[in-house]
Amino acid sequence: MTSAPNPTCLAVIGAGQMGRQHAALIAAHKDCSLAAICDNDPTARSVANRFGVPFYGTVPELLNGERPHGTIHGAIIATPNAEHAPDAVRCIQQGVPVLIEKPIAESLAAARQIIDASQETGTAVLVGHHRRHNPLVRQTKEILQSDALGRLVGVSVLWTLCKPDDYYDLAWRCTPPAGGPTLINLIHELDSLRYWCGEILEVFAHASSATRRLQVEDSLAISLRFENGVLGSIFASDTTPAPWSYEATTGENPRYHTTSEDCYHFFGSQGSLTFPQLNVWSYPAGSPRGWQQPLTTQRSSCDAEDPLPIQLDHFLNVAQQRETPLVDARDASRSLATALAVLDSATQHKPISVETP
Repeated sequence: MTSAPNPTCLAVIGAGQMGRQHAALIAAHKDCSLAAICDNDPTARSVANRFGVPFYGTVPELLNGERPHGTIHGAIIATPNAEHAPDAVRCIQQGVPVLIEKPIAESLAAARQIIDASQETGTAVLVGHHRRHNPLVRQTKEILQSDALGRLVGVSVLWTLCKPDDYYDLAWRCTPPAGGPTLINLIHELDSLRYWCGEILEVFAHASSATRRLQVEDSLAISLRFENGVLGSIFASDTTPAPWSYEATTGENPRYHTTSEDCYHFFGSQGSLTFPQLNVWSYPAGSPRGWQQPLTTQRSSCDAEDPLPIQLDHFLNVAQQRETPLVDARDASRSLATALAVLDSATQHKPISVETP
């Protein structure tokens, strides 16, 4: 009789909302276990107590306390953006694979520190652009790569919702550089667009804070130019009652009210696609083409799933060297570069080329 394999032991660094969510997923997973909680806030010890695991106040203390005993096989980093790079590099240098919450870091210079450490040590880095793990997102990519739409021409995105006023009770959400929807929310949209449509070369953004009157933007209009000639646009606002956002339309997260609307429209030379309903609009095969001709629609069937458990499964395989990261440090740095270009464009009032990490 063979014994069951030892579970993969993971530490969670950062016990905020996302850190607690990751800890709960780990604790409930049959193939891994929660090794420790680390947070520089002493009150976070209560989170460790809740899960019955050791608590550490700093990453060096965590690594010194657990790594020599082989009780950490990987770490999930869910600290504030500015702490991502130093926390990740410390783990990587000790040979501990990491899953870093998006964005990978607060700056490209910090992101390069993570890239360099990963390359120098051969230690894997997975970045938490979790939407890429959603089957609905993956099926959309398959449709776009098929001949259903022909050559992709353009894409239009709406990310419009109303965050409750108390969302901004946390000071960091109200102040640059980490606050505002661009780095908190739109980096997801930009990463998805890169995944679906190809690399973004240039952005031109206008931003407004006229409604909430905070130091950070509440609304943006963004033009995008892709490497392959595709053009795109995003209108985003977190201050309008509206049903057109990824969160509202996909049903991925049950905490959001779900609608049956679409928030992405893809336009091709042979057809168009809506997301997340996955309706393909086109002229019937062999029929005349033109604006006076009737279009037909065909819907694909795919349900959204919570991608965080799927991402955790993938990270376990990454930590055990069974898979390569779906979103590695360099890939995630490109999404960060795109989001930072949006902010630079809005400030400088001109088109900005996306820097290559």
